[in-house]
Amino acid sequence: MKNKIKSVILFVVVDLLITSCAKDNYSGPSVTFKGALLYNGVDTVFVQQSTGHDINAAKVYFYLYEPGWQKTYTTPIRVVVDASGTFSSVLFPSTYKLVMPLNNGPFIPKPDTTIVELTGNQTMDIPVTPYYLVRNLATSLSTTDSTVTANFKIDKIVTDANAKTIATAQLYISRTIIVDGSNYIANSNLSGAAITDISNVVLKAKIPDLNKIVGLGISTTQKQFFVRVGIRINGSTEVFSPVKAVTLP
Repeated sequence: MKNKIKSVILFVVVDLLITSCAKDNYSGPSVTFKGALLYNGVDTVFVQQSTGHDINAAKVYFYLYEPGWQKTYTTPIRVVVDASGTFSSVLFPSTYKLVMPLNNGPFIPKPDTTIVELTGNQTMDIPVTPYYLVRNLATSLSTTDSTVTANFKIDKIVTDANAKTIATAQLYISRTIIVDGSNYIANSNLSGAAITDISNVVLKAKIPDLNKIVGLGISTTQKQFFVRVGIRINGSTEVFSPVKAVTLP
């Protein structure tokens, strides 16, 4: 009798294990959804890097609402737009609703919902209308005093009732390709009111002596540095130029 009871218990345990494994044996996300924020299908809109690369501290992002897989339309997937104005996320094949939160990024808010059908890897750019763009950034480096000069044009895209004013133009210098208001070793700025010609703006900043910066934790003999211009917009977030590299002799 005891042997029969043991056999029944063993059968039940094995059956539960098999059932549990079968329930958990789903394939993981396998579809890559990627793209960029584009103006007029041509100009990439460069944005602020996520603070500390934390997805929950992202400056610019959008939501994908997915039915099923224990999710509802009230539990979104958060997709971060990185500093290069691009995004990439690995998802389950499904139908999603793409929603860009209002006042999220240096562009006119997008209240519309976009339906995204993902059956395989897909590239889809998101059209936006930025308030401003940084164009024609040219950088030069003085070998005598390590001063970086940035010449650029500010292109005002929105000129109607939705237009916003410039708070400041910023020049950032960083040791890495991540360059913005949270990641720099030197910077300079010019207030919007002090910009007399948006088609020809000049900013300068000096690369500091790395030996005098406390807590770097890495080599102080670095020769290559990275430069970026940002336009801080009143009532919105910052829009950026692409990153440029400068090299000391």
